[in-house]
Amino acid sequence: MNWINKLWRPQTGKEIGLTKEDTFFTKKVLEYVHKYYYDNIQIREKADNIEYLGERPLWLSQNTSREVDPKYNDINAPLQIHTFGDSWTYGWDIEQERTFTHLLGDENTSVWNHGAGKTGLDYAAKKIAEVYQKYKHYENNNFLYVITVPHAFRRMHFDEQNIGRRSWAKENAIKETEYNHYLYFLHHYELLNSLVGRDKIIWGTWDVEIPHDKMDIFFEIHDFIGPTHHPGPIGHRKYAEKIKNILKKNGWYSEEQV
Repeated sequence: MNWINKLWRPQTGKEIGLTKEDTFFTKKVLEYVHKYYYDNIQIREKADNIEYLGERPLWLSQNTSREVDPKYNDINAPLQIHTFGDSWTYGWDIEQERTFTHLLGDENTSVWNHGAGKTGLDYAAKKIAEVYQKYKHYENNNFLYVITVPHAFRRMHFDEQNIGRRSWAKENAIKETEYNHYLYFLHHYELLNSLVGRDKIIWGTWDVEIPHDKMDIFFEIHDFIGPTHHPGPIGHRKYAEKIKNILKKNGWYSEEQV
């Protein structure tokens, strides 16, 4: 049996039929994925009437990053609240000072907005890992994460032309079963709860199909703003009020802060 074990090896991607290249992860694959994942850069090789040619940044924000709040940004504040999600968290078409993230801040609370347009829970998990390290949350206990989940089928991917996209198109999503979509959500949900701590996360969503027993709050539409019909200031204010009520209930906010 020993000689059989020495001769055996796992099949390559080419032998299985997954790729025509001699290796599954070619230099080109590594370059494209690294630029997409680490630098938020898309690459396109061929030009047509619609697309660009070459490299360009992913369009994750309308204007600039909103990570640092213009007012409530004290790194030494007694409480840090970091929010994650898609354009609803970022506050598409609304001023930063009117987003629910900003409305959570006060003289005792710093707030950090990590929302990015048309992204899914996997992108939020990527940002959470970066934030956890950057702000050394493994060393302190004065932080909370508010994660607002968009559609469960959203995920980072490369399309048939090998262009990195922020989110699956619906045409791609419907090719997967509902079992796979829920498994994908549940995997990230449990992974983050285990690593960060369920008591350190307020889970919210605007997708009514996300299981309610996994969520703490729901982001409701009360008004629209701008040409993209994103939530307006009323919706952001009411969502902030729901979060504050949870903070008060759990002893993070005083009566005066709510």
